[in-house]
Amino acid sequence: MKSHKIVGRPLLLALVWALIAVATSSTDAQAAIHIGGWSLRANGQVAQNFVYGGPCPVALKFGWGVVSSDPVEATYIFLRNDGATSPASSIAMAGGGRSTPIYDDWQLGANLPNFSNYHGWVELVVDSPSRLSQRINFTLHCSAGDTGGSSGGNVRVGGAAFFANGQIAPDHQYTGPCPVTLKFDWGIVSSDATQISYTFLRNDGARGASAMRSLPGGGRSVPFTTQWQLGANLPQFQNYNGWMELHTDPPHSLSNKIPFTLHCQ
Repeated sequence: MKSHKIVGRPLLLALVWALIAVATSSTDAQAAIHIGGWSLRANGQVAQNFVYGGPCPVALKFGWGVVSSDPVEATYIFLRNDGATSPASSIAMAGGGRSTPIYDDWQLGANLPNFSNYHGWVELVVDSPSRLSQRINFTLHCSAGDTGGSSGGNVRVGGAAFFANGQIAPDHQYTGPCPVTLKFDWGIVSSDATQISYTFLRNDGARGASAMRSLPGGGRSVPFTTQWQLGANLPQFQNYNGWMELHTDPPHSLSNKIPFTLHCQ
């Protein structure tokens, strides 16, 4: 008679735990990743609405924040509207829902008619551990000299940005616990050394004290920032629309408003 070996209970449990470990290992190997946000800087300043106006060529810096659920190595390439494709690169991601920045630089533009209203894009393509992509569209308005200035034509707003709790808020929107610390950031560019008088205005009617600031000229950007702690877990802040405006006085009159939306939870 043919005999059959019976697997004992300890051995059976060991086999079950081994199968669970293999399944868990396979799950960990397939880390969930997604692109949490993206931004464009032009000559070191955040390009508001992904638009740059000013002298060219301009140093463009494209940034993406890639978030992973588990530690993993991601491989990626960049594609550009001019047909260029970068070599494949890899980066170690920490996991735990933390964002890992990935950057690409592009020196572009010239003071020529074809760059006076130039539309382009750069796309991040992640090949592994899973495939995903995100394209950043942008516009250049290249000019031979200063643009956007008034009253003298040598001072302009080079870019503006909106931060919530220290992070760039995509589309100028914040969703999360309140109150939240909001930071508004403008880059003022001057062709010549000068001084300007400025203040900040808010949608709630508040007006900051006037102040003076020196600009070095030479097309260099000077940051102008202000903060506002705002919001509460109340119905009126569940979908709150506001703005902050930088205002300068003659002879260099400028105004640039940063609108924003809060979704307090």
